[in-house]
Amino acid sequence: MAFLQTTLKSGYITDLILPRPLEGQTPDEVLKAGLDAIFASVHTPNTMITLNPLVHEVKQLSPSDPKAVDVMSVAPIFGLAVDAPYAVLRDGENPALGGFQQFEILDKLNVMFGYTTDLTYFSAIRATKMGMEALTNAGSGVVIYGRWEIKVSGSPGGEGTSGGGQVINLIERNEIKTNVLLSWYIKASLDKSHRETHRRLKEKWLSAMRDAGYKS
Repeated sequence: MAFLQTTLKSGYITDLILPRPLEGQTPDEVLKAGLDAIFASVHTPNTMITLNPLVHEVKQLSPSDPKAVDVMSVAPIFGLAVDAPYAVLRDGENPALGGFQQFEILDKLNVMFGYTTDLTYFSAIRATKMGMEALTNAGSGVVIYGRWEIKVSGSPGGEGTSGGGQVINLIERNEIKTNVLLSWYIKASLDKSHRETHRRLKEKWLSAMRDAGYKS
């Protein structure tokens, strides 16, 4: 019933503070190392999916699988251009298909009193020049558009951070079309799990920077 449909929006920001340059390095070289480390995660769908604490299993699907997200139908709901020029395409990929990879995901959701339930849903994910985008069909009329962007704030040589004044900002925005009766539970579950996803992603980035020889 259309009159029971509602739209929810959410957003999350995580700051990745650049470490001090190694001996002989410039702040720009540190920035490149930091960007390479975060893009390595954000451009790997399996990594981004499994950082979510609710995810129990993930399986990649063929684009022709009948369970795959119908990108051509779902994208216009959010005003998203499938053939957007900022999509990162794999070799030989048709730009008209948008670079989306398809996944089947199993979440274990906490219901109450220690009980859990399984939720299987489907997501189409693509890498973009600024991060990644996902279109998710969660069933029961729930569809979600998620967008992750990586930006840089500050200026080389500025005050306030050990890395020369520059900070990598990891920005996530979500738009959810859902039944109003499900909206509270969806928003609460999304908020808790995505905050933890950001925390885990930051820890993964810090670990990658330490492996590259930088000190936190």
